[in-house]
Amino acid sequence: MDSPESLKEHLVAIVENSDDAIITKNLDSIIQSWNKAAERLFGYTAEEAVGQSITMLIPADRQQEEVEFIAKLSRGERIHHFETIRQRKDGSFLPVSLTVSPVRDATGKIVGASKIARDISLQHQAAEQQRVLLAEMRHRVANSFAIAGSLLTVTARQVETAGDLANLMRERLMALSAAHKMAVRDPSGELSESADLRELLASIIDPFARDALREFEIEELRVAPAAITPICLVFYELGTNAVKYGALGQPGGTVSIRARRRGDRFVIEWVEHCSLAACDELRDGFGTRLSQSAVEATLGGTMSRQFDPSGMKAVIDLDLGKLTN
Repeated sequence: MDSPESLKEHLVAIVENSDDAIITKNLDSIIQSWNKAAERLFGYTAEEAVGQSITMLIPADRQQEEVEFIAKLSRGERIHHFETIRQRKDGSFLPVSLTVSPVRDATGKIVGASKIARDISLQHQAAEQQRVLLAEMRHRVANSFAIAGSLLTVTARQVETAGDLANLMRERLMALSAAHKMAVRDPSGELSESADLRELLASIIDPFARDALREFEIEELRVAPAAITPICLVFYELGTNAVKYGALGQPGGTVSIRARRRGDRFVIEWVEHCSLAACDELRDGFGTRLSQSAVEATLGGTMSRQFDPSGMKAVIDLDLGKLTN
């Protein structure tokens, strides 16, 4: 049987080698012990932390949490997996899960608390990614029905018979399906070869602007595999909005697309020629924000829109290196 001293050493080793921050404090919230994981998690050494108030880790707007913890601990209660935010030495904030248990002396009196803090940043990131993906899925599903209705209206103005309408709609919906697949392609299914920018944009725009493309001047460029998905996403969204709210949803509306190098940048201009009243002047929905995010995060660029009496102009300014490498 292990001696008390041996057992104590064993417990100390467990605490010091734990991946979770393990901290003890007294009922005045003063830190009594601080393991190696706490140093890694919060940035303070044991020498810096021991003797200080645990409130140094608590953001100003959450100080009341410690008051509530002490009240519960004094009653002998245990806090299980409490999710909150704590602050590192460098000032950054960290999502953590806390389990806090009362510590008793030899007589059974509660004299402090043992706190285990676990970093849950990855769980938060996964939850946020899931939220964004679900939002995009809802957006795409809703768009599919709206686009089909808008294309039906636009196509009906271009044909004379029901048969012509059915044939043209079938072609456009098939092209739309192909463009949609490119626009939502995930990294595991991404194209392994570069693509010609002109051909890529033409395939995306065709179901939207087949008969309404006034100008299509695209400088020759090979788009890198990693850039194909964000480019498709942006132009799929521009085409969608033009049919639903802008130039392609009204008689006589047209679109011009120009793209060319400017030093180490590549600038694409999408111009809708239409009545300003019919163009979507103020809308800034999920799809637009998603496109702007893709341009900034993946292509090192910016995406802006300008409105005037003649219509709308979108400018996509991209890092040429990220677009081609």
